[in-house]
Amino acid sequence: MQVAVIEVARNVLRLKDANSVEFDLKTPHPVIALMDEQRHVVLKGGTMRLGAYECKLKPGSLARKAYGKDTVSERHRHRFEVNNDYVPRLEKAGLVFSGWNPKRGLVEITELKNHPWFLGVQCHPEFQSKPNQAHPLFAAFIAAAIKRAASARN
Repeated sequence: MQVAVIEVARNVLRLKDANSVEFDLKTPHPVIALMDEQRHVVLKGGTMRLGAYECKLKPGSLARKAYGKDTVSERHRHRFEVNNDYVPRLEKAGLVFSGWNPKRGLVEITELKNHPWFLGVQCHPEFQSKPNQAHPLFAAFIAAAIKRAASARN
């Protein structure tokens, strides 16, 4: 999700030097930024955003359709987030912010408008996926790919 946000900022918004501060501390457009509580952490250890967090899903979104419910809980392991200062511009550029942490106001899921199936997540859905029971996002992605392949053959 983070790299997708950088890509939209660079190639749709034309913010040539947009980046994550994880990759470039001096980027003039930090579309992915260090979480506030991480700014002064020197000893990293277990200081990341770890564990399960609530995510409220936007009605009508791919994520909402895939999960089949309004709110989910997903596991995280990171220090960097979408910089909310850029959210309005990114939305105008076609990103849909379809999942939000309601307690902290953090972006959890992004989608692209007018795309057959593009979804990026901040969480780690692979932690809840099993060979005989795919995570809902993986199952939805595979179903969309099968449907698209079938329509291309016809």
